[in-house]
Amino acid sequence: MDVPDYAISGHSGKKKDPVYTAVPAQDNPSPVEDRKKIPVGGVCTIIGGFLVCLSFGSDFSYPNINTYLTSYMRQNGHNDGLAYVDFVFLTTTKMVIQGAAMPWLGGLARKMGPRIAVATGSAIYSGGYLLTCLTVKHHYALAILSLSLHGVAFCFVYATTIRTAQAWFSPTRKGLVASIVVSGYGFGSSLWAPIQTNFVNPNNMKAGNTNNCTETVVEAENCTGGGQNKYFTDQAVLDRVPLMFLLLGTIYAIMGIIAVILISEPEESSVEEDCKDENVDKEHIVEPSKKEISKNLSPLEVLKTRWFYQIWAGFFSISLTIAIMGNYSKTFGLTFINDDHFFSTVAIFQNILNGFSRIFWGFSYDRFGFKKCFSVICLSVTITISTLPLLPSLGDGEAGRACYALWMCVLYATCPGIYAIVAAEVSQAFGHLHYQANFGLLYTQYVAYSVVIIVITKGMFSFLGYPGMFFIAGGFGLCGMLAGLG
Repeated sequence: MDVPDYAISGHSGKKKDPVYTAVPAQDNPSPVEDRKKIPVGGVCTIIGGFLVCLSFGSDFSYPNINTYLTSYMRQNGHNDGLAYVDFVFLTTTKMVIQGAAMPWLGGLARKMGPRIAVATGSAIYSGGYLLTCLTVKHHYALAILSLSLHGVAFCFVYATTIRTAQAWFSPTRKGLVASIVVSGYGFGSSLWAPIQTNFVNPNNMKAGNTNNCTETVVEAENCTGGGQNKYFTDQAVLDRVPLMFLLLGTIYAIMGIIAVILISEPEESSVEEDCKDENVDKEHIVEPSKKEISKNLSPLEVLKTRWFYQIWAGFFSISLTIAIMGNYSKTFGLTFINDDHFFSTVAIFQNILNGFSRIFWGFSYDRFGFKKCFSVICLSVTITISTLPLLPSLGDGEAGRACYALWMCVLYATCPGIYAIVAAEVSQAFGHLHYQANFGLLYTQYVAYSVVIIVITKGMFSFLGYPGMFFIAGGFGLCGMLAGLG
């Protein structure tokens, strides 16, 4: 059979003719057009990562848990002198475990693969809450142990879900993809705090109010203690506290199962093709003072860079503020506003902002870079937390409640942005390959700030009070900003 002219052979002189080198129209989409399509697997992975972060967002409901857990364990016969300030031991234990273990467990999670890692973390996390249903009836140390499993579980899932979701999409979307995943962490407490309050205290019983105990037994019943702190003593409220942990643990387990089903890794070839074809304007992603890194840095190489320590110091300063508010924002509010349902309502709005702010800051990172976003976050947080001591003077009126809600919303619209921009910057600055381990190195700052938190709350709170604690946090915020910009 004769070969037609348009079937050009390798030896044909017509091979170079423009007529024959023109690309004919095809029915199949070109690689560039195909690349622009949103990958279904990537969308499912983002949803799965969002869900697992949504369940893990319970630590933003710690101010709420503190009031119920401490009030219950004060009267269970094993912890008579327990006070709200002692909740710091729970949060610092969780953070120390998390900070010390994350670089190593992060590397292990990468070897395990995303589904096994997320399944492991979710099982540990939900198991810890289910176990707390029992430990809360005994010594406080046991409740600390069971709830601190959250820190171990976090090491398996947080960086894993971010890295896996980012792998599906263009490098120009690192900040946005990471922020959508971690926004679940912020949105979580807009669910968990109201669920906790409506389950434990559906009738809005007052803490330390004469509806719960008479004035003649205030001291005996420990309705108030530690100065102006108020504790719940209504037996119906307290009896629901162990069941609250059972309910939460069950919900977290179900969400973890769904997340494991949704999360998957892309094929390596498709990722390489996307990165190869993408034309990126690096001006908006990388800080002007840094060159694009052409290789993936190992954890030891990361520790030799100056930029790592600048990020670490900035992350430390904002984390300290978040920890103080995470422990004491509600107990501080109770000193001048005694309305449990009010705090639940505020928690809904502040944590909706918590979630959306992460997406906003992730998008801002892609547009403006790390330093500009970090500067705005630090400045806003420093000013807001330093002015919190002014609020009690407004009393339990409309002005006091409105200002408390506004201050909380401002803090939760800015503080959580640090997680979105740090998550993106670790990948951008140090590479994708060792992401979990390198990301874990930043969380070693939890060990440092846990020591600072204990010194402030247990060693200095008795004479500094809430105002002194907030001023110190504001000072750390200012120092962190200078370090991050240095």
